Amino acid sequence: MKRVIAIILCLTLVLSLIGCTSTENSSSTKNKEITILMYGSPYEEFGAAFNTYKEKFERENGIKVKFDAIDTENKMRSKLYLKDGPTLIYIGPWEFYGNFVKTGIALKVDDKLKNYAKIYDSIKDENGYFVPIGMAHYPVLLNRRVFEKLGIEEPGLDWTREDYFRIREKWLDEEPQNFTPFLFKELIGNVMEELEIYDLENNRINIDKSKMIEYIKKLKDELHSGRYILNDNYTFENYYKMFFEIRSEEYKKVREMVSYNETNSIRRQFYAKNALNSLGNSLEMDVREHIILPQVIDKFNELVLWGFVVNKNGKNIDLGLEFLNGLLSDEVQLELFKKKRDYPVNKDIEDEIEKIEKDNNVNEKSIALRKYVLSKIKSGDYKSLNSYNDKYLIIDSELTRNIIKFVFADKDYTDEEMVKEIEKFENKLNMWLNE
Repeated sequence: MKRVIAIILCLTLVLSLIGCTSTENSSSTKNKEITILMYGSPYEEFGAAFNTYKEKFERENGIKVKFDAIDTENKMRSKLYLKDGPTLIYIGPWEFYGNFVKTGIALKVDDKLKNYAKIYDSIKDENGYFVPIGMAHYPVLLNRRVFEKLGIEEPGLDWTREDYFRIREKWLDEEPQNFTPFLFKELIGNVMEELEIYDLENNRINIDKSKMIEYIKKLKDELHSGRYILNDNYTFENYYKMFFEIRSEEYKKVREMVSYNETNSIRRQFYAKNALNSLGNSLEMDVREHIILPQVIDKFNELVLWGFVVNKNGKNIDLGLEFLNGLLSDEVQLELFKKKRDYPVNKDIEDEIEKIEKDNNVNEKSIALRKYVLSKIKSGDYKSLNSYNDKYLIIDSELTRNIIKFVFADKDYTDEEMVKEIEKFENKLNMWLNE
């Protein structure tokens, strides 16, 4: 009997030791991981260079780099206030990091990353919270056939927004086009800057009523200049559907029209090549019909960044910083360039990039475009959207809707009526900003 009891006690001791070991291993594994919080899917956001580095980092450090993909802002907030929450927050192209700084979530890291000094000075967050990893510049693709047909001189790399609209005006004077939202949005692409309605620093809307009324009148004059073929039967309701209701017949009709007219247009509507990546653009630059020039129409396509913010409440922050430091290294940054997608933010590898271009016989026009765009980035002429707050795009969208309301109204507003409507709009936005 004593022998049986002894055996049972031994088995109990062994099982308890196994349980402790299992718990310790589980705890150890959990403690050796970092989590990246992000919107969307990691398989769509990150390229081959990032994934190769991630796997190497995991292997060499014996840790796991996990993704936590969420789909709403509320879920994002709930994760960030947890103790030992996500380590890093992914800031994608056209996403914002300003709110993470303002709410005290972001950790200041410029003095914690050795390789932070390698980043181009002009794209650094002035307060040292955001860590950019890759960048892009989405150029304008023009139709050389239209230029030759109309006898328009081809612009150089140093062309301006004004140059584009002079060319556009000549094209439309010679060949009036069916009106589309794309043509209209080109006209108002810089409306936030032209009207200067949003005081970002004080988070307040201030509208110069006279300036906005004059802006609206010029838009109406342009629409009725004879350069656009308008549907005489359309009311404000039709135009509203054309712009905003994707299931409407008006929207479907204009989308088909844009696709059909793409080959005869002065400019291609969608062109997603990164002008900084000369390796990926080399063949494209030799297509005879194409004129590829720096972006001058849409300011937020001039400099597109992606990167990370470190969560002050995150787990294993030291490992997260080590991960980011590696992403900024010469080796990983060069891989970004070689994969023909993103352009490095590391300024110390420019000579190596030129050598890669030479070894691959990259088109000289593609190299010239890269160097010109990079010079504009270095000089600070291009600014990224990331540093703005998330309210900026909402205000821009609401302003666009209000301008469309005035421009396409079935009955013209008087100046007095416009002043009252603009005041309502201004007050509504300021109430929302102060909620």
